[in-house]
Amino acid sequence: MAANFRLNLNEVALLFIPENTQSEIKDACIVQVVVRSIGMAANRSPSVDDCATFFCYADEISSVVQNVILGHLAYPDLPTNFVLRGGKYILHAKRKEWKAGKDYSFKWGEEVINAAAEKWIFEMVPRIND
Repeated sequence: MAANFRLNLNEVALLFIPENTQSEIKDACIVQVVVRSIGMAANRSPSVDDCATFFCYADEISSVVQNVILGHLAYPDLPTNFVLRGGKYILHAKRKEWKAGKDYSFKWGEEVINAAAEKWIFEMVPRIND
């Protein structure tokens, strides 16, 4: 993936992961990922702290997310749920079956690219007073 890869808060993204035998990623795939603000699952709008924290750390968070996804593809035994602590944020990471991915056909030029079996959800919690 490109070095300038950047996610947006509360928006679903589809990431193309190319084959990389050096990293143990044997097949290219498409992975669904979202970084959402705390409470988004309960339809709560992001707070000012949520938005400000993500704005300040979007590149760092995007890099962390990318590394987690690459790590999981290379080493599938990665836990299903875990917590990552940044300087001013916490990311609750979880993955679950990506049922909708099976319904789509992806291509890179003429090459058919399979959807990953699982999608990733990262919930960001600001650490304002730390």
